[in-house]
Amino acid sequence: MQLIENRQLLLDHVTKYNLDEILPDALIEVAELCLYEQGESILTANEVMNYFYFFISGKLKIFQVHENGRSLLIQFYSGFDSLGEVEFMNDVLTTCSVVAVKDSELIRIPFDSMRLYAKDHPPFLRYVIQSLSNKLIIADQHHSYNLLNPVKNRLSSYLKAHLGEGNCLELLDSFQEISEFIGTTYRQLHRAFQQLEDEGIIVKTYRTIKVSDPKALNKLAGHIYNLL
Repeated sequence: MQLIENRQLLLDHVTKYNLDEILPDALIEVAELCLYEQGESILTANEVMNYFYFFISGKLKIFQVHENGRSLLIQFYSGFDSLGEVEFMNDVLTTCSVVAVKDSELIRIPFDSMRLYAKDHPPFLRYVIQSLSNKLIIADQHHSYNLLNPVKNRLSSYLKAHLGEGNCLELLDSFQEISEFIGTTYRQLHRAFQQLEDEGIIVKTYRTIKVSDPKALNKLAGHIYNLL
């Protein structure tokens, strides 16, 4: 982790994301701008959480590791969000592990300061309620969609959510991460890719996907995964 010693850049982020409207000035004063490199751990589950984080840019992977050693991918963050609402409100150990999938910028504020100045600060508490509500809705939709739809449909939805210009995408996540996210196994994921190729819907070259039949993909995809 690298501290970015650029106060003006931090204040620009504070203004851009309206943090000055939800945080007291005392917390802005102690905020720090951090850069986490790709693959670097930001939080580890079941450890003491010392900072509250606002995610600014990059991409984060939020996941849990269960007793059998299998990971459960909770969500990706690729837009503004925060880390620490549950831990702040309930004074518990870190509930999930977080890793930077790409180089990522975050603003961090010491938990001790947060408890001192934000615990009874209505604008911040309203933000926490809204943030947790959104995350609960997304998690429920994600879980329901994984339970109710075949792997081929889930994969189609995942691909559609990542499509770029020209109906192409580069798979930045590993096959293991994708299979975890859509709630299947590595083997079933490969089978679903093969089904889409056999039906002429996609052409896959290593990690590059070209969608040959967007209408067919859209029909299979239905609901789009929320990748905030």
